[in-house]
Amino acid sequence: MTDDAGVVTLGQDGVISKWTRNNQSHWQWAKLLDAGKEDSVCFAYQRDRIAVAFPRVGVKVWIWIKGTWQPQRSILRQNVTSIRFVEDGEALIGGTSDGVLWYCQVPNGTLRAYAFLKSKVLHLDVNLSGTHALVSQSGGRAHLVGIQRMDHKGKIEQVYATNGDSGGENKQGGGAVFANGCRLVLFGTTDSNMLVWDKAKGEIVCGYDHDGEQVQAVASFDKGSNVHIITGTKNGLLSWWRPFPTD
Repeated sequence: MTDDAGVVTLGQDGVISKWTRNNQSHWQWAKLLDAGKEDSVCFAYQRDRIAVAFPRVGVKVWIWIKGTWQPQRSILRQNVTSIRFVEDGEALIGGTSDGVLWYCQVPNGTLRAYAFLKSKVLHLDVNLSGTHALVSQSGGRAHLVGIQRMDHKGKIEQVYATNGDSGGENKQGGGAVFANGCRLVLFGTTDSNMLVWDKAKGEIVCGYDHDGEQVQAVASFDKGSNVHIITGTKNGLLSWWRPFPTD
């Protein structure tokens, strides 16, 4: 949430919840809305907007208006597997199980296909300036794709491929994410090492060794000089890393 006020979650029951921290050790739960009983796949949240993707009905959108979450026109694109708000919440980008990267303004835009990447999209991340997306796919590949400038929309600018070492979805560390001022990319694992890539060159610069543990989640925190990388393993090991220097 904005200003680190808390986190927003999507439960298996379709309930969107808000968790805010009252003090260092206590979190307060509150229900935001019920997205529906049909199996939901993923969701996106930004300030006054929520979007939830469903396999058959597409992407449902809500906007906070006059004290309530009001439903908007749905995006009728099936088999969406990942979504992110862009342009300060004015649009969504999404990926599908058949490898399509799409864009649609919210709430009344027209869906446009940006790229056709052939294999299932597992995860999306967007850089701080909103110019590029990291698209993680099945088969151990992630693409850096332009999403803002007219001459770069849908253009693949770099590929991060693990050569089959991270082919399984459960070995990709939760999907590629930007790190260290968007100069690095965290993606894939090999021999329990979380791989760190040079974003521009598409080359591996180092690996974070987890001593035999299987990495299944990764996050990056950037605020001024306070830069950290956090990883979580299947067995519950949470690790805090300082990023590899890029100078």
